[in-house]
Amino acid sequence: QEGVWPIRCPMVVCGGRPWLPTMAPSRGADTLQRPAGAGPGPLRRAHRPLALAVAVALLAAPRSAAAQGLLSDESGEECERRSCLPIDVTQVPPLCYTETVSLKGLVTQSFAVCPVQAPYCDFCRGTPPCESHCQAAPMALRKPGSACILDEQCHGQFSKCLQRVCRRALRTFQLCNADDPNDVCVLGRKACFRGHCQGLSQGDACSARPEGRDIDCNPGWYCFLNLCSPQLPAGHTCAGQHPGECVRGYRCNLALAAPLCTRQFTLDLGQKSSEATLCKINHVHPVTRMCAPVPALAINQMKRPLVSGVDCTYDQQCPRADGSSGKCRCKSWWTGEGTPGYCELFVQDSSRPTYTRFWEKSNRLCHQDWSPELCAAETGLKDSLLNINSEIMSKFADPTSVEQCAVEMLSTEFAKFGASGAKRCSGSLAPSAVVATAAAVVWVGALGASV
Repeated sequence: QEGVWPIRCPMVVCGGRPWLPTMAPSRGADTLQRPAGAGPGPLRRAHRPLALAVAVALLAAPRSAAAQGLLSDESGEECERRSCLPIDVTQVPPLCYTETVSLKGLVTQSFAVCPVQAPYCDFCRGTPPCESHCQAAPMALRKPGSACILDEQCHGQFSKCLQRVCRRALRTFQLCNADDPNDVCVLGRKACFRGHCQGLSQGDACSARPEGRDIDCNPGWYCFLNLCSPQLPAGHTCAGQHPGECVRGYRCNLALAAPLCTRQFTLDLGQKSSEATLCKINHVHPVTRMCAPVPALAINQMKRPLVSGVDCTYDQQCPRADGSSGKCRCKSWWTGEGTPGYCELFVQDSSRPTYTRFWEKSNRLCHQDWSPELCAAETGLKDSLLNINSEIMSKFADPTSVEQCAVEMLSTEFAKFGASGAKRCSGSLAPSAVVATAAAVVWVGALGASV
């Protein structure tokens, strides 16, 4: 799928032997704070859990890029390993999560199901190696205004521990209440006015942040050369020097002799386009640079895909019939065996009604640097985003799926795993399965480029 954010994926082990991991967005792409018990995915914790120590033999032996979890030396994308922990009978409460990192930066996560007496498990905090134990109650129980030490102790959307008090840390243009001391605008002007956190306007100094390049500026402006500048209107000439150069829902079409701000998903087959999201069909021919149909999947005599779902380490190993490249994405459950990635040729159908409604509403009501999750939370579209992600996850070609031991921790309100998308630590890998939270992230990236 074209136009998506980079992701990172973990690898896993079942009962002492490796199994496969879940995709996750690159570090620093976090959006909302996840409630206790939720795992990394579209919403990732500031402190992610790390698995138990990686075997000394693996650290000592020289390894290939694939063995280190790298998808591409150029992109720097990295997949994590994941596994299921054996039943812990040595301590009460038992171990439920561990995370480790090798000397070369390879992260390994391991999960376990907690007993009914202590059903909650939080991702561990601090630098790896670290671990978590089952608990009778989740950590995040403290309401806004309560004393705290860690962000994870605070309950509710957008909650963080600010100056040792649980507050709602709100970004530019989010809804706020100026009379509520627990609503704190943390970006832009850092002030609540007329029900919204105020951003910066034309000529104000701004800077790119982990939350987004333009998040300091009000909607309708973008941060260019460290100053908030007005976005260009529809049909205006553009240079393509910044992804937020054109107003929301428009992108600079550099395939034209005179590049113009063009509305996304409006170009017909045969029209010139510099990126897939400008085309109704969401695909561009790599040679003609025109909107073109997505090529059919190539299959062999056994009626199995030749490319889709096969192992890979970089995008060029995932060619379509027209010469365009798919994406080499992290497997949802990589145990360290084989390559960490697989070829994904899926292209989002932008004509789907649910997708169209969400895209149009997000363009009207959300900041261009908000993630789809934040936008859904602010506009009451959580169910729509969950439905979109579920549909996409069901169409992905990931040959692996999330193990039962990690289903609860990795599920979020925007991407859920169940019996159909989880395997137990026994038997062979399912030939096709629902991808982990990272699958949702793939779509999130595509939408993020258009909001």
